[in-house]
Amino acid sequence: MKQKSKKLIKSLLISAAMSILPTHSEAKEISPINLDNDEADQLNALKAPVWHNVMKVGPNGSITGVNDHRSHSSHRSHSSHRSSRYGHSSHYSSSHYSSSSSYVSKPVKNYKNYSLGDRTLSQGLYGNDVDALVTKLKNFHYLRESYSTQKNNYSLYSADVAQGVKYFQKDAGLPVTGVMDSKTKKAFDDWSAYKSTRRLGIRKLEEGDKGEDVAELIRLLTKAGFAPNPEKVGENERKYSQDVATAVKVFQAFCGLTVTGIADYDTIDKLKSKAK
Repeated sequence: MKQKSKKLIKSLLISAAMSILPTHSEAKEISPINLDNDEADQLNALKAPVWHNVMKVGPNGSITGVNDHRSHSSHRSHSSHRSSRYGHSSHYSSSHYSSSSSYVSKPVKNYKNYSLGDRTLSQGLYGNDVDALVTKLKNFHYLRESYSTQKNNYSLYSADVAQGVKYFQKDAGLPVTGVMDSKTKKAFDDWSAYKSTRRLGIRKLEEGDKGEDVAELIRLLTKAGFAPNPEKVGENERKYSQDVATAVKVFQAFCGLTVTGIADYDTIDKLKSKAK
């Protein structure tokens, strides 16, 4: 009995050793292992096939590697089985495998894909969000339609843009900082062009136009010594009449500008410098 027990223990030790071999082993035949010359005792010890990880011990003493190239579904079923033994949900394994495959990294935000409101804007910045801001400033009459200062093919938050933001902030009753912050953005979302105060220099002016910018043009023409006929045009007149157009023509001729009677950007800029 002792000898048979010894042989049985040796057989079990071999099986245990086989069970801890690497799980990526390829299946192949391994020469039979004989415990000794007592064939009957050997077969009694190994009566039934024993499966351990990737090794199979047959009843005739042969040891065969089991192909371990299992699919993910096989791994999940084994993990589910092990989890259920300890009272855990079998969902563990499937969630473990799916989490790594379904994970998608979020795109990194930068000047190319910023939306207006994603960051605070100030002078020197540029990007997709500055493009959106410039469009709004033009639509609300706070920035010249001809504005096109760019950097890396995106609108630049220049001094002109900052001035437009200041004009808007003043009209909206906000602190006049020239910085596009979250409060300014919120006010922008609720704004309409009819609320904007038209300021001189944002648009070209010609006969028939009305607004605060027309009144400002008349004041500057008067200050520079080129006042329209005071009997027909008051200083606070808000309509670009024929007399205003005549005064503009005289000013243009004096400054060597093209005489059109239209207060374009060059005429307005020159007038502002003369009336300082």
